[in-house]
Amino acid sequence: MVESVAIILSILLAFAIDAGWDAFKERNQEKAFLKSLRDDFEETRSRINTSTDGHMRFIDLARQLLEFHGGNTPDIEPDALETMLGAVFFDWVTLYLPSGSRDALFSSGDIEIISNEELRAMLAAWPSIVADAAEDDKWIANDILYNMAPYLQGKIRTRNIARVTNSDAAERIPRIESVNYDALRNDPMFDNIVSFRILNETYALRENDRLSEAVDEIIRAIEKELKR
Repeated sequence: MVESVAIILSILLAFAIDAGWDAFKERNQEKAFLKSLRDDFEETRSRINTSTDGHMRFIDLARQLLEFHGGNTPDIEPDALETMLGAVFFDWVTLYLPSGSRDALFSSGDIEIISNEELRAMLAAWPSIVADAAEDDKWIANDILYNMAPYLQGKIRTRNIARVTNSDAAERIPRIESVNYDALRNDPMFDNIVSFRILNETYALRENDRLSEAVDEIIRAIEKELKR
């Protein structure tokens, strides 16, 4: 009887040791995934901040163009005006976010190793939030390509603007000594198009704010899991 009990206890102890070891390995694997996710989302936060700065810059330049249209900046230098026009009518920001760690977890089926259900839900919802922001960036790009740039090219000679928009182009495109920008100052459509650019940029900023809030929540949840 004593020997039988000893055998049973040793078997149970072996099972307990194996289970504990498996739990230890699984926890270490979870921590490795969490650290990788944290690195990705910290990089994501940095890129969102850079994108937000870009949207704010376009809004500021567009507001200055509205001042130009309203006749409040009569002495603006051609170089400065061309820089503003190049940015507002030909340029935009595109937000690229790292998602390798998150995508790998879902594609491999390893997402269940993340024990925090709330964190898993936030990671699952992340692509839809990114898609909303990407849609606004795409809308701005399409508006520039199909509305703003063609409008400007139809109103004035844009050679100098093309030069300042791209540093490589500046070396290849000869500058025009004199361009008359009064056609823009006196055109209501110019005011409308620039105002609409500000509106679109404002929508993009709103989506970036949503992204930032979601990133902060995810990082907080990851840090909490790493500390337990």
